[in-house]
Amino acid sequence: MINVFVIMFVVIFDYENGAQRTMELEMESIEQCFDQKRKVDKDPSQLYYEGKKIVNLEWGCVRYLKNYVEECELLPMDYVNKPGCIPYWDHWGKHSRSESGTYNE
Repeated sequence: MINVFVIMFVVIFDYENGAQRTMELEMESIEQCFDQKRKVDKDPSQLYYEGKKIVNLEWGCVRYLKNYVEECELLPMDYVNKPGCIPYWDHWGKHSRSESGTYNE
C-alpha cells in the first residue's frame, strides 16, 4: 500500500504580542498520535517550552498529504493497480501545488 499521508502531532503557541509558533512531530501512525494527544491532555506540562507570555496553547493530530509521492507521480494514473494514490490524485487535481498539503475531506 502506498502511503500518501504523514501524521503529525502539532502544538501551536500563541504569544501576547500576537506572534504564533508551531511545533510538529511526525508520528508512525494515527494511533501513536492519539496516544500522544491523550498523554498531553492528561498532563499538559509535558509541553514545556522556553517561551514566556504564552496566552493560548493548542495541540492535536493532523494528517498531511505528502507533497511528493514518487509512486503516484508516474503516469499514466492507474486507478486499478494503485488505489492508494487516489486521495493523492484527487487532492492535487483540485488544488494548486503551491497550496498546503493539509488534507480535508
